[in-house]
Amino acid sequence: MPKISIKSRPEQGSALMIVLIVGAIIFLTAEYMLNLSSTSTKNSFGRVDWNKAFFSAENAAIWAAQKTFDASPAIGSSNTYSIALGTLPPTALIYATNSDPSLKGAWVTVRQPTNSPANVFLITSSARVNNKIRTVQTKVTIRPASQVFDYEYFLNNWGWWWGNSITGNGDQRSNWDFDFKSNPTVNGAIYAAGGVDDNGVPIQNFSTPPFSGLAGGDTTNLVHQGAQRVVMPNLLNFSNYIATAMANTASNGIWLGSTQMVFGVQSNASKPGLYIVGTPTIPIRIKGTVVVPGDVVIKGTVTGQGTLYVGGNLYIANDITYSNGPDFSAAPETMTATNRDSWVQNNQTKDLVAYAVRGSILAGDVTDQDWINYCMNYPVSGLINVGDESHLGQDGIAGTGDDNIPFDHGGGVMSTWYDADGDGLVNANYNYSTDINMDNTRAAKIMGYPTSGASSNLVSFSTVATDNMGTLEGIFYTNHAAAMRLANSNATIHGGIISRNEQIIFQQFLYMVYDSRVHSRYSNNPNQIINLGLPWGRPMAVNSFVELTPDATNL
Repeated sequence: MPKISIKSRPEQGSALMIVLIVGAIIFLTAEYMLNLSSTSTKNSFGRVDWNKAFFSAENAAIWAAQKTFDASPAIGSSNTYSIALGTLPPTALIYATNSDPSLKGAWVTVRQPTNSPANVFLITSSARVNNKIRTVQTKVTIRPASQVFDYEYFLNNWGWWWGNSITGNGDQRSNWDFDFKSNPTVNGAIYAAGGVDDNGVPIQNFSTPPFSGLAGGDTTNLVHQGAQRVVMPNLLNFSNYIATAMANTASNGIWLGSTQMVFGVQSNASKPGLYIVGTPTIPIRIKGTVVVPGDVVIKGTVTGQGTLYVGGNLYIANDITYSNGPDFSAAPETMTATNRDSWVQNNQTKDLVAYAVRGSILAGDVTDQDWINYCMNYPVSGLINVGDESHLGQDGIAGTGDDNIPFDHGGGVMSTWYDADGDGLVNANYNYSTDINMDNTRAAKIMGYPTSGASSNLVSFSTVATDNMGTLEGIFYTNHAAAMRLANSNATIHGGIISRNEQIIFQQFLYMVYDSRVHSRYSNNPNQIINLGLPWGRPMAVNSFVELTPDATNL
């Protein structure tokens, strides 16, 4: 018979123990994996809530920033909104709706710090999603002055400096190529959205730059080609500036001596324009934000601090000089940063006036044949040859590769038209009769325009304006043409020239000095900003954004 091996009891117990141990391990492993899975799921939901809380707080801040356009707090005060109080709509938060039970609360406070300019606000917001709370804080500037005012000379087109008798003390910028010829002096930086050229040839092709001064000595750091284009403000709609001007007509206006000529806004419907002349003893005083819907003819001595918005053309009939202006003999932009800041600080109360013009800025006697020959009919650059928007192409600059190439304006509308000035019209080249000439029809709409004789006939423009001029002090802005005949031997501009088309014809020397007081580097410093109410480009600028320690207050 075959032998059968029978295990002993100790051997059977050992096998059972192994089975129990293995089973326990499997059970514990399964339980651990289930717990781990549950924990991972909870962590996953926690991360989702954490992110939702952040974005909800962020969007509450965005909602509050937009709210400041029509409900901004007074200086030194604050406005608070919350879901609990019913003043912060949950639908304003992207990740939170009325049907989202995970949103447990949110609030946002908008504060205008007393140590900041009036259009700067500190916004703090907090949101809770389930058990996760996130709190953020941002500082914003509402309707900040456009950065085009950071430059002594800004062209929304082709920039060009031809002549060794041109000296610029400040930064220069062009929204396309910037062309130099005959070695002008540039004591500042050069920015060009295209290239920097010497009579159309890139400066890289030359061993020495076609300009001298600080830029000529340091092209590596001061010459910037391919720079981002800067959008110019659109002055088609004056409603915001009118509202500002009318908010305090006793403080915003134009005075001649002690007589207030304009109370916030020139309100004469039949004569929407203004003729005004200042003298050293009876200067023109411009204060705050002022709007004249029609043409303005101005010359002489000016004082004050503010911005004059002009709905038509600005006719500069002769020199404009400050009554109590800064000393520009040492250009502030050529100083060390410390000395420049001191110059700005020391001139806070000195005269500073800006002119924001919907039409064109025209200096000199526009009816004189000399002006017409040089500013209107001059080959290539004269106003008769520029201004057409019908074929600019998508870049908005004439004479570039996309001219006459249709592009999509939205909704499948294809056209070569580029609305460079934002007025909704397909503008042609400048027309002397309709756009520039100071004839009787135009003069009759200007309050205070001189008359003569018993019949009070309007005098010819040549009797009140001259090409024999050469001094301009102020910040001059237009999204159209800046055409000037400065026939004095020495022409001086203290401030800045910002335009789309420029035709400045000077006689022998042109010396420009930037007024550093309007530079955006000082825009958030209450001790150095002079709030002129300059035209704004972007409706809002974010100055800073940080996350704070979670704040459960009011949640």
